[in-house]
Amino acid sequence: MEKGALGDIRHVVYAAYVEGSSHRETTALNAAMVKNLLEALDRDRASVEQIVLIGGGKSYGEHLGPYRTPARESDPRLLGPILYNPQEDAIWDWSSRRGSSWTVLRPDGVIGFAPRSPMNILAGVAAFAMLSKQERVPLRFPGSPGAWDALHQATDARILAKAVEWAFDSTSARGQIFNVTNGDLFRWSQLWPAIAEFFAMPYDVPQPLSLEAHMANRDDEWDELVVRDGLRSVGFADFVSWPFIEGWWQTDFSMIQSTIKIRQAGFGECIDTHDSFIEHLTALRKARIIN
Repeated sequence: MEKGALGDIRHVVYAAYVEGSSHRETTALNAAMVKNLLEALDRDRASVEQIVLIGGGKSYGEHLGPYRTPARESDPRLLGPILYNPQEDAIWDWSSRRGSSWTVLRPDGVIGFAPRSPMNILAGVAAFAMLSKQERVPLRFPGSPGAWDALHQATDARILAKAVEWAFDSTSARGQIFNVTNGDLFRWSQLWPAIAEFFAMPYDVPQPLSLEAHMANRDDEWDELVVRDGLRSVGFADFVSWPFIEGWWQTDFSMIQSTIKIRQAGFGECIDTHDSFIEHLTALRKARIIN
C-alpha cells in the first residue's frame, strides 16, 4: 500500500493467497480475505484512488485442464469455483460504491527471488537439480512427456512489478483486465539444457516421477547439503512445494495467454524467459540459498 501526504492510503496492490483443501475452500478463503481488506479500508475511511488485483491463469481454467488458447481477457467466465471471480466481483462493487478505480493484472507462472515462497517453480528446479547432483545422476526432467514439449509461459516478478507501476500511472489501465507475461513462450525441452549447464551437470532423457512421493522425506538430505556447501538455512518444506511443482511439470497442454491488450494499452516490458530463469537462479546462488 502507498500512503499519501496525509497518511491516507491512495493505492492498494492485492496479491495475497492462501491454500485450502479444495478449489471451493481455497476460493472461499481468498474471497474472505479480499472482503476483509475492503471492510478495513471502509472502516478507516481510506482515500483509495486505485486497487490493483493480481489475478492469474486460473481465471481461464488452466488448473482444470486444456483451455482455449491464446486466452484473452474478454473470454467468458467459467463455472465456479474459480479463485479470482469473487475477488474481482468484490473489488468492482467496492470501487463502484467508493468512486475508486481498479485494474486486474493476470500473470502466469510468476518466477522471482523468493527463498521462502515454496509455490515458485525456481525452487523446484533448483532443489531437484541440487539433489540429483548430490546423488551423481544426470538431470532428468521428471514431468510428463507432454509437458516436456508443450508451450508454456512465465511472468518474471520484475515485469509484474513494472506492470503494477504502469497501472498506477496509466489512465488506459483503469477499469481494465490485462494478461501480463514475459512476452514469449518456452518449452522445458529447450530450457532444460540451460538449467543443466547452470548447475554444471549432465542431463539425460526425461524420466517421469511422482514428485510428491519421490521427493518426500528428504529433509535430512537437504540439511546435509546446506551444511556441506555453507548455504543459508531454509527448511526444505519452506523452500519448495512438490505438489505445486508437480502440477507445473505434469501440464501436458499449451498454456498461452494473449498479451496484445496490455501492449496496445501502452505496456511493452518483456524479457526472454530463459534469461529470466538463469538470472533469478544466479541471484539465489549469490545469496547462498542454492549452490
